[in-house]
Amino acid sequence: MANRHKPLSHEAWQAEQAVIVLAAARRLYWRKWPLRQQVEYLFNQGGPLTAVQAQLGTDCVLLPFYEACILNQPEEVSQRQRKVLLALADQRSELLWRPELCQALAAIGKHYPQRRRELADWKPRSRNPFRQLESLVRHLFDQYGDVPAWVLNSWIAGRLYEGIDIPRLTLHLGQGLALRKFQGLPLTLTRKLEHHLRQAPANCTFLEALRYAQLADRDALSWLGPVLDSRLGREIGRDDSFWLTVVDFFRAAPAVDMWRFGPVCDWIHQKRSVGLPLEPPQPGFTLKGRSMASVLHQTEQWHRQVARLPPIPEEGVDITAATTWEPLAVADFNGGGPGKVQITQLRTYRDLLREGWAQRHCVSTYVQACVRGRCGIFSLTVGGVRALTLEVLANRTIVQARGVFNRRMNDEELSWVQRWANENRLLVPKHLY
Repeated sequence: MANRHKPLSHEAWQAEQAVIVLAAARRLYWRKWPLRQQVEYLFNQGGPLTAVQAQLGTDCVLLPFYEACILNQPEEVSQRQRKVLLALADQRSELLWRPELCQALAAIGKHYPQRRRELADWKPRSRNPFRQLESLVRHLFDQYGDVPAWVLNSWIAGRLYEGIDIPRLTLHLGQGLALRKFQGLPLTLTRKLEHHLRQAPANCTFLEALRYAQLADRDALSWLGPVLDSRLGREIGRDDSFWLTVVDFFRAAPAVDMWRFGPVCDWIHQKRSVGLPLEPPQPGFTLKGRSMASVLHQTEQWHRQVARLPPIPEEGVDITAATTWEPLAVADFNGGGPGKVQITQLRTYRDLLREGWAQRHCVSTYVQACVRGRCGIFSLTVGGVRALTLEVLANRTIVQARGVFNRRMNDEELSWVQRWANENRLLVPKHLY
């Protein structure tokens, strides 16, 4: 045991340094090889991830491709991935070695046997890698050229498996089949809903495109921003049809601030699914026979109460003031001089309580989502004063930005949030501003 504390001999030290230098040289020069040789070099790697990391280096751009295309893949799939990347190398495509596109290229390789055309016949018309990816997906899988733009954009944005299997949906639509007949849909579509869903803007996720279609079917597209800003913009539940009646309830009310829709949805969800203080859950709760004034009053009353009371825990979740959780891998932010603007991730239930009390909103009810890793909550302060509460989903999308009494963020706060988002590669949806 004592030998491990003995200093290395000069010869052993030289040998160790030689191994380090050789490994560094291998990492340095592969970039100068022809693209086909680079691909072969990648697929000659093998073994556990730690061994490949030691060989390539943890910051090597080949590593994400190894994880996506080779690691834990059956030999048949791995060889298809190799075939696709070699074909792209022959095309001298800009798609190779872009880490943000590795999952998309892996999906192309996985579904390559279902292609409608040959990759060798593809001729990229742009040097922009994202336009090349869209062109390649359409060439390989879109036989009739009518796959919706938001489906193709999901490939570019890396949103391949959020709410729906985008690669499988692309194959389905590329054969000219009806969208409403796709087996992976979370709910049933009518012909009219399918028509509106196909017309959704290109920058939509599947969930956003679905909300667009549902509101277009009601001639209520002006409500798209408030709906996406609410819990309806974050999930599709089994009671989705009920939440559409809440939209109808708001639309029928005269001169109501549409941005109060989100806080009301939070109150309704709590009332139906979790329960209010001294009141059990009411799964059958509806707005039938209620006035807008009473609903807004009860919502405001609940938001004032919730920061002062302990949460009603979900089954199997034990919550105390000292409860902590694993934070999202998103860095905090400091800007505008020493301590002027800070964005800090909240890591304990006590932090959520303090944030909710200062801002007079219901952020403390998000404790179970934080514990389960579904989201992270961040606090933006200006000069040490709390200004904004931000919710970031695990997929690195900012879905809520609320100030005191659930106010929307102003232009100055937006500029800081966008700067922080750019530094951390976070998505800021348009409905937030």
